[in-house]
Amino acid sequence: MYLLVLFIPLLSSAISGLFGRKIGERGAGVFTSSSIVISWVLSMLIFYETNINTSSTYIKLWRWFDSELLTTNFGLQFDALTGIMLVVITSVSALVHIYSTGYMSGDPHIPRFMSYLSLFTFFMIVLVTSDNYVQLFIGWEGVGLCSYLLINFWLTRIQANKAAIKAMLVNRVGDIGLVLGMFAIFKEFGSLEFSTVFSAVNEVSRPNSIALICILLLIGAVGKSAQLGLHTWLPDAMEGPTPVSALIHAATMVTAGVFLIIRSGPLFEGSPLALTVTTVVGALTAFFAATVGLVQNDLKKVIAYSTCSQLGYMVMICGVSNYSTSLFHLMNHAFFKALLFLSAGSVIHALADEQDMRKMGGLIRSIPFTYVMILIGSLSLMGFPYLTGFYSKDLILELVYDKYYLAFAYWLGAFSALLTAFYSIRLIYLTFISNTNSKKEVLMTVHESSWNITLPLLLLALGSIFVGYIAREVVVGTVLPPIIPSSIKLIPVVLSLLGATLAFLSYNTLSGFKVFLPKIKPQTVVNLFSPAIYTFLNSAWQFNYIINHFLVAKAWKFGHLISYRIIDRGLLEIIGPRGISKLIIGVSQKISNLQSGLVFNYALIMLVFTTLFISGSGVGGFASQQWAYIMFS
Repeated sequence: MYLLVLFIPLLSSAISGLFGRKIGERGAGVFTSSSIVISWVLSMLIFYETNINTSSTYIKLWRWFDSELLTTNFGLQFDALTGIMLVVITSVSALVHIYSTGYMSGDPHIPRFMSYLSLFTFFMIVLVTSDNYVQLFIGWEGVGLCSYLLINFWLTRIQANKAAIKAMLVNRVGDIGLVLGMFAIFKEFGSLEFSTVFSAVNEVSRPNSIALICILLLIGAVGKSAQLGLHTWLPDAMEGPTPVSALIHAATMVTAGVFLIIRSGPLFEGSPLALTVTTVVGALTAFFAATVGLVQNDLKKVIAYSTCSQLGYMVMICGVSNYSTSLFHLMNHAFFKALLFLSAGSVIHALADEQDMRKMGGLIRSIPFTYVMILIGSLSLMGFPYLTGFYSKDLILELVYDKYYLAFAYWLGAFSALLTAFYSIRLIYLTFISNTNSKKEVLMTVHESSWNITLPLLLLALGSIFVGYIAREVVVGTVLPPIIPSSIKLIPVVLSLLGATLAFLSYNTLSGFKVFLPKIKPQTVVNLFSPAIYTFLNSAWQFNYIINHFLVAKAWKFGHLISYRIIDRGLLEIIGPRGISKLIIGVSQKISNLQSGLVFNYALIMLVFTTLFISGSGVGGFASQQWAYIMFS
């Protein structure tokens, strides 16, 4: 059972990729979807063993990385953390596979697409079941590779090429941090196995080394989980098909960084500095992404920035040593975020691939089922009372408030909740409620999607409503809510409702302003976002410009002038092939000049060497004889 959950997705990927032409588009879709559903069933059994029965399992398969003092086994670790992650990964992946059979219908390369999805799932399972950092790194790089392949699936689109390369390169920066962290762990502990490293944390005599290790691991998590600074790849990843967006942003790639922090919790507990930095990074990311999501017009990019913001909450709560709460929010987020992405895909599918919300509107009567699905997902994202997101998001803010020395993190998170509600209602209003801006011929053909698109939406909607309530005792049953005033507990809910109200009033008809704000002109409220502020937020705080202008451009200039022109085309060419060839040609030309073909030149040489022979030593005479022989031969 434990090995099957790992290798069934690999088998599914191999058969769909290698024999896709034999089994056909429908066969590839049915086979891969069935395989992942089987993996989900096995994951539920593993969850029952590890979480309900509290029975962890450790499997050593073979020794595969053996170099002097470094010995690493290919081993699997199934504990409570792994059990929850397996359920999340296989649940969302199975529904995305089923959804893809309808969403990608008509595409000639469905077997390749389904193969990539299954391979993505396999590498994510390798990542969460590993019992050492080396094996974790294999899964870490594997999901990065698959994200490149999936974002660039429509490989004839230039923007998809650019987005895939950008995702790969930005993640390489974080990967360097993870690799350096692994080197530091091996230097300090002499092993890369979780059990060995975590059991020896308290024996380390140099606390600065633990801080360094944690900061390097955090850099890896920042890259993979799109935290502030290395987040720029995440919105551009929307160039891939919508099922890819759901799989990357809900259950797989972006959660890998948070999983790394949770798994490395014993290390982080040994460094208060690393915990503080983690909290600051998470809080700033949650606030930054929420502000940018306010003014995005692309339907999928709004949801992408909400993912970035929610990941900030997960990282922030890890910084206050509540890893189970972070895992709880990760699980809840997977369901309502997958629901939002797949529902957005249903809207895009109905509108002939239109993603600009300014060109939508009035769809509530045409696709009411999809409207209800997005409404449920958005309310859960907002933390609306008694939906899935409510149970984890409010708990995170309460626990952060309890750490008084990090009060600013609480207020950033609370204000981000207001902004989250604002852009969630804005999305619903512009897409479904406002007057339509669609073309007539497009609007006339809008209809609900087929069953293999709507069925995953319905199941995810049930998860977005009930999972938080059902799973809270299993995941965060040991977390004691802090004793704080009820007024503080209500702040996130009040701010969310306030944000939703402001969004509805801002985008509703002008009569709304006349009722609620009779003395303020509507234009005054609209102009709160001046062109400068709007441009600043719409450009994501100019991060792309700053990185391109101050880092990428200078690195490119250095690479062109120094690395390419001076070293590659200069020094190495002179020392290497070009220099050697010039030297040989020059010497050959000088020697060939002696072979002039003129008799008097030969006579002069004979006279000179004869004189040397007569007057010189025997050695000189012998040399002259040899030279004369060469000249006349």
